[in-house]
Amino acid sequence: QRSRLSVLQERLATGRRINRPSDDPAGAEMVLNLRTSVKQLEQFRRSAEAVNLKLTSADDALSGYENMLDRIKTLVSRGLSEVSTPETKEAVAVELESLKNSILALANTRSGDDYVFGGTRQNVPPFDPLTGLPAATSATPQYVQIEPGSPPVASGVIAESVFSDATATIFADLTNAVAALRGTGSPAADRATLTNTMGRMSVYSNRASIAHATVGASSNAAGSAVANLSSSLLTINERITEIEGADFAETAVGLADAQRALDATLQVAAQGRRSLFDFFN
Repeated sequence: QRSRLSVLQERLATGRRINRPSDDPAGAEMVLNLRTSVKQLEQFRRSAEAVNLKLTSADDALSGYENMLDRIKTLVSRGLSEVSTPETKEAVAVELESLKNSILALANTRSGDDYVFGGTRQNVPPFDPLTGLPAATSATPQYVQIEPGSPPVASGVIAESVFSDATATIFADLTNAVAALRGTGSPAADRATLTNTMGRMSVYSNRASIAHATVGASSNAAGSAVANLSSSLLTINERITEIEGADFAETAVGLADAQRALDATLQVAAQGRRSLFDFFN
């Protein structure tokens, strides 16, 4: 009776029906397997959440970049205007330099310890923060598996696919445009440089749009993965509780019955009454 009472007291205190494998070997094995699945799914969810956070940073950076590209087109068009004065061109040049620095900061955006546009190259920023020169180390997109059995998704896009192409980087193009606005001594060449800059900005806009679409697709996949994994974890944890959890009302009633039975047993023993077993010797 004391043993039964002890078991019920432990169940009531822990809220679990299975506190050790011997309580229910089959149930304990099921719980162990389910908890292993929980750990695996939690790791996937952490990966999906990290990827989603990184993609959100990339999305914000690309939105800001596209707005800056639109502003650059407006400024270069103003610099190409026949009525532009030297003062106007200087003002345009100053703003272009400011935009170039802002874009450089965006290109080197970080999410936690990772460069958002670094891809597999995370030891150095994509572009030198002072000169704007691209990193000497090449990079490829980084892929992460965020759900069991599903193909990996791109955790972003690399800087080379957004801020440069085989011809030049946007920083070099803007540097050339600023020099042309301030005059190099050849008005015809300066005008040709600014005209070329307009075309180059359209190239960068197209590349930014493609990158934005890629980031959006990966972000949707990561968001869905987080939701799916959270739902699966909830279901598994509910199943674990169902298997090992103790029914509070049932346990409380059983505990009261065990206590009464123990009290009765102790009373009989105290009164020295003999039972049928005593006659069997």
